[in-house]
Amino acid sequence: MAFLSGSKFIVLKTSILSAIFTVVILMLLSYFFNHTWNPFASKTASQPFTVQGTGTATAAPDESAVSFTVTKTATTLQDAQNQANTFTNKIVSDLQKLSVAKEDIQTNNYNSYPNYNQNNEGVVQQGVALPIQPQQQSQTIISYTVSEDVTITLHDINKANTVIDQITKDGAENISGPNLTFSDAKQQQLENDARDQAITNAKQKAQSMSQAAGIHLGRIINIQEGDNNQPIIRPLMMNAAVGTAKSVPTQINPGQNTVTSTVTLSYETY
Repeated sequence: MAFLSGSKFIVLKTSILSAIFTVVILMLLSYFFNHTWNPFASKTASQPFTVQGTGTATAAPDESAVSFTVTKTATTLQDAQNQANTFTNKIVSDLQKLSVAKEDIQTNNYNSYPNYNQNNEGVVQQGVALPIQPQQQSQTIISYTVSEDVTITLHDINKANTVIDQITKDGAENISGPNLTFSDAKQQQLENDARDQAITNAKQKAQSMSQAAGIHLGRIINIQEGDNNQPIIRPLMMNAAVGTAKSVPTQINPGQNTVTSTVTLSYETY
């Protein structure tokens, strides 16, 4: 059996030690970069720790919408259309005098239909054992109706009072609103604020619960947001005397609307 020379033995020994050192370094790096790694533990992955947080953001609405209906009936369709157009144009003109932009006045629905006078003509049957004849019906058009639904978008909610008073004075029907909401920019800002609060709330819950349960939290591996970030509309207070004989100015209290966000965080544990 041949023995290795001294220099070859030293080289072999150095190579073995270098390989062992490399393996140890790789194991240590794996440990520090992955907290869940444990060479003596089972290979079964631990279940993630999941917690939910909620946040809210509240502000006064900065946009409102008022809607109304125009309905006109005449003996001809053309007359009904002319009357409806004249009536609507008068309201639009009055709104523009209140600094409401024309592009913020939108027709949502337009209908025209005939009105019938229905006459029943029956034949009286005399005698016995004769079958009853069905009644004959004739329909005659007596008029035409044109109606349109109009929505006014107000970027200054303080105008809602005078707008409602004006269209009421002009004779608009089915007045509803104001529907107080947030503009797109305001809505986005409040959603971001509510989401930030929800994430902070979830993290605080996770720390408190994990400490109480003796669980070590790792990195966040998943985040989900709920779909309930729509504004909560508060009831409006509207003067009940609007449209009565005694003209009392409309009074609307805008109050505040709230946007809510729910966030779910999932953590690794070790």
